[in-house]
Amino acid sequence: MLNATIFGIVLGIISGLTPGIHTNTFAAFILSYSAILSKYFSPEELAVIIFVNAIVHTFLDILPSMFLGVPDEDTAIAILPTHELVLDGKGIIATSISAYSSLLSFLISLPVFMIFLLVLPSLKSSLAIVTPFLLIVVSIAMIASERGEIFEGSLSVWRKRILAGIIFILSGLLGLYTFGDDKILLPLLTGLFSSPILLTSTLGNSSVPKQKILLEIPKLKDVLSGTFAGALVSLFPGISSGIATVIASNHLKDRERIVAAISSANTANALLCFAVLFSIHRVRSGAADAFIKIDGNIDLHVFLVIGLVSALVATLLTILFGILAGKIVPKIDPAKLSASVFAMLIVFIYSLTGTFGLFVFSLATVVGLLAVMFKVRRINCMGCLILPTILLYLS
Repeated sequence: MLNATIFGIVLGIISGLTPGIHTNTFAAFILSYSAILSKYFSPEELAVIIFVNAIVHTFLDILPSMFLGVPDEDTAIAILPTHELVLDGKGIIATSISAYSSLLSFLISLPVFMIFLLVLPSLKSSLAIVTPFLLIVVSIAMIASERGEIFEGSLSVWRKRILAGIIFILSGLLGLYTFGDDKILLPLLTGLFSSPILLTSTLGNSSVPKQKILLEIPKLKDVLSGTFAGALVSLFPGISSGIATVIASNHLKDRERIVAAISSANTANALLCFAVLFSIHRVRSGAADAFIKIDGNIDLHVFLVIGLVSALVATLLTILFGILAGKIVPKIDPAKLSASVFAMLIVFIYSLTGTFGLFVFSLATVVGLLAVMFKVRRINCMGCLILPTILLYLS
């Protein structure tokens, strides 16, 4: 199993650090070419590769969001707080908080994994019924959490909530327009979350300061909050880890705490999707789907030990890559870097999704900029995932 674990870690590094490549990409690749790969790996080892890739990815995928402003579904709402931390010279600190949060979340999720195995078989029939109502509550809480400007009077809070609702609906309509095409998630999320930061940085004159090489431990309550959100979302069909990050961070204002909650939610969700698979044989992620189709009969204890080893290695790798990025990025002019990343994204989006992807990217960029103009939290743009899921379950 050692070679399979190492191979899974390498794939996790590639998918975590490369914009537009998700664990589902490699899971689908392994499944498609399993006949060829079976010459080198047993079905059990292929299953391990898929699992390890899924876990390691959740540690490293914060780095492109933090240092380049390039999101994937799991880290989209972390872009603004992590980007601000980099501008404050705390990029490496944020990296360590993220890495330790993911590791602690993995450890906390292990007993939850065993509880799922015992409890879920008796609950599976009621999970789908609750899904849309849970999301409606989350959406209302997210919009209602907007706060007015201090000097704008008592009606300011309601104006902000109305504007937040408009952003939620507009992004939700975009999500409906592109629903069902996973490839379009890249231009959709990039336009909503990355473009506003990259464009304002390109036009601005800010500089990235030298990053402090300090490590910081996250607050346990934020890790627990994120782990709870990741566990909750793993139970329900059709709800992505992106929605888990909304639940985990919606009540938080402090940037470091948001990073901790989001990282914890992603890792807990990745692990516990496999608990759902083992307990009630239901698929909650692309990696879990490929895992069950590979039909690798792996011992549960070996499975979890491999996951733990992978999480420990991923923690070290995330901190090391974070320190490396923290030393390189301050040497580059922020305006030129942002312009280069923006141009790269346009080329990347066009190469992967064609003219339609660029069209979605343009519309999403407008909505993202509106959120900036309205001065509402960018988390409301997650309506692009939440609204289509609600309507899917209510239809």
